[in-house]
Formats: sequence, C-alpha cells, structure tokens
Amino acid sequence: MKNLLILLDIAFIVFVGANLYEAKKQTNILFIGNSYTYRNEMPDIFEHIAISMGRQVYVSSATKGKATFRIQSKRTEVYNAIRSKEWDYVIVQGSSRDMLATEEELNDDTFPALKKIFKAIRKNRRRTKILFYMTWGYKDGYKPYGEADSYEKMSLKVRDGYLDLKKKYRFGVVPVGMAWRDSRRKRPDVNLYVKDGAHPSYKGSYLAASCFYSAIFNESVIGSTYYGVLGPRICYYLQSVGSRNVLYQRKKYGLIKEF
Repeated sequence: MKNLLILLDIAFIVFVGANLYEAKKQTNILFIGNSYTYRNEMPDIFEHIAISMGRQVYVSSATKGKATFRIQSKRTEVYNAIRSKEWDYVIVQGSSRDMLATEEELNDDTFPALKKIFKAIRKNRRRTKILFYMTWGYKDGYKPYGEADSYEKMSLKVRDGYLDLKKKYRFGVVPVGMAWRDSRRKRPDVNLYVKDGAHPSYKGSYLAASCFYSAIFNESVIGSTYYGVLGPRICYYLQSVGSRNVLYQRKKYGLIKEF
C-alpha cells in the first residue's frame, strides 16, 4: 500500500510538472494571410489573450491585402518569415473566394501554391504544425457566384472547401467561419463585420483570436482578461463562442492534440 501511494505521488508530480512546463515554454506562431488576418491587428489580439492566460508566445505574421494562396506562394516575404524562426505553428489563410474556385482552378493554382508553401515550412522545421484558417461568408454572400449568393450558402461553401483541404493535406482547420455562423444565429445584434460586409470588425477579430487560442492550446479561452477596445461582457460572449466551436468539434476539424 505504501509503495502504491509513493507511485501515485510520483505520477501526480510528473503530471503537474509536465503541465507547468507546457504552460511556461514559449510557443512560436506565424500567421500567413491577408486583411482577414491583419485587420484590427488580430495576431496581436491573440498574443495578448495568450499572455493573459499565462502562456509564453512569440507571434509574427506575413500578410498582404487581398492575397490568395497563389499570391502568397509568390511572395518573398512569406518565405523570409518562414525561415526566420523555428515555428511551432504556422497558420495559413487564403481568400474566402479561394474556396469558390472550380476544380480546374484548384488544380492549376491553389494546390501547387499550397504545396510550395508547405514544402518551405517543412524544410524549415519538420515538426511545425500547419493549420488552416477557415474564414467566413460575406454578410450578404457573393452575388456573382450562384452557389454562394447568400451568407448561408457562402458560409457552407467556405466550410466545405476547408474540410476538403483538411482531407487532402491532413492538417487541422481552425473553424473561425463556423464560430461566426454560430454567433450570427444566436446573437445577430453582435456585428462581426465592418461596413463592407466582408472584413471583420474588432469583435470579429477578437472572435477569430479566441478560436486560435483554443485550437492551439486545447483549452477554453474563457477567463482571459484581455479585452482590447471591448468590454468584459462582450468578450466573455466571444470567448465562449470561440471555445465552443473549436473544442466541441476538434475531431471534425482535425484538431486532436498530437503532442
């Protein structure tokens, strides 16, 4: 009995020590994206949220407005950013319209572009975890494209496109777009868009940052004391939406923790 208690004590110490080590070690994260990433300095919001939750993080980004996966793959700045550090996570975001591409466009443009970016990431550090940033549908959809001419249609089209990428590359998808859909259904009074009906308001960027925190650290972001320009009540709501849509759907979006 005495030996069993000693073994239990040792196991508990190891478990606590491992958790403390994970919380204290620095996590290096690179965002590759366009204005959906850099609007409202979303990577900075994510960094402040993580710090408020006791995490040590280094966050950087390589962004360009209106950039598709194809445009990103041609940018020297993207490859310089990839080579600049041994990243634990690289988050890749294209245009929402990338997910509306035809099969021919995917084969000719999207897949070769992603292959080039992923090859550079793997060459820099093989153990880097790559995540896709699932974006959202425009507020009123994309009218020129019949299969996405409403918010609901475009939202689901973007979701399905990223799920196809998950299946093809076996990388996780952070379901920011589904968190937006959830919020729009339950709290339409919370405006996640700016006037153009496409880009994120500060609330939208805060929701995205909350999703990334839960996806990377495998825990709820509820309790973060970083509110940015918002108040604690609305931030609590956005934290709960982000955490719920990531943590309850980890298997579906390939976010099962690997290490």
